[in-house]
Amino acid sequence: MNLQYKTSWNNKLDELKTMHADIAVLCDGKQVAYIDIALHFNVGDHLIYAGTEAFIKEHKIDVVYRAFDRNVDIKAIEKCDIIMFHGGGNFGDLYPRHQRLRESMIQKFPNKRIIILPQTIHFSNDTEMKKSCDIFSRHTDLHMFLRDQKSLGIAKDFSKNSSLMPDMAHSLHPLIDASEVEPLEVSTPKILNLRRVDIEKVSAALDIQKKSFDWENMLTPWDHTYRKYITKLERFKFLTPRLVRSWKMHSDSLVFRAINYFNLHNTVYTDRLHGFILSYLLGKNIKLMDNSYGKNLNYFKQWINDTNLVEVITEK
Repeated sequence: MNLQYKTSWNNKLDELKTMHADIAVLCDGKQVAYIDIALHFNVGDHLIYAGTEAFIKEHKIDVVYRAFDRNVDIKAIEKCDIIMFHGGGNFGDLYPRHQRLRESMIQKFPNKRIIILPQTIHFSNDTEMKKSCDIFSRHTDLHMFLRDQKSLGIAKDFSKNSSLMPDMAHSLHPLIDASEVEPLEVSTPKILNLRRVDIEKVSAALDIQKKSFDWENMLTPWDHTYRKYITKLERFKFLTPRLVRSWKMHSDSLVFRAINYFNLHNTVYTDRLHGFILSYLLGKNIKLMDNSYGKNLNYFKQWINDTNLVEVITEK
């Protein structure tokens, strides 16, 4: 049997992870504030978070302050050379709270270097896009990293320092050895059907009869209780460093849970970008659907484009 696809899979993930070094160059010798850390239960954001922290550790980046998206300590930010924003798919007007935070920091700190970790951009309203663009484009040391060509095209109006970069979750590689990659032909499929239930969901018809689940179905009552505890205490700025460290341990447990659950299956149907990225990191057979505005397929075409392990399913 030709096992060249396993080598190609490994080489591709090596390549994507290595590209993150370009971000590290911008942080060399500087003190960094890493903010907008996800305090919610989209497991995709926790994969990004885990990948970002792995990247920080590998490149010995001096992160001296970490914070969520609320009650950011301005005095702590003032002591840093760089503000680095968590990546993901919340740049635009679908998730305005995160966009407002970025705009606020850009306006408050016109002389600090600002890094937007890999994002997908989507505005549903042109007026909102222009307002945001006016704020971003005034900053002279703003570096934006984008996950696909469409987002890059938009970002060039926001910052002249815009470039393509794969999602930070790729810095989690290697999660498995190449010998563990699933065979191309699975005799007995063990199917995982991960489907969105939020505003980005699609209605692609599938040729399987299996109940779907979303990230929220992996949660326990304790997860919700613990988040409420952190949320209640985050209004006290002096507690932020301790709360972030505590939440990081909980976040890591969610990622560990997701990895182990995915590893119970050999075939993954998904319309979630990080369902796809995690499945690819784990070498699964993947049936990929798009989300509501093209994020998944744009990412696949830009970075993976592996038709051995990935089959694209279009809406019928």
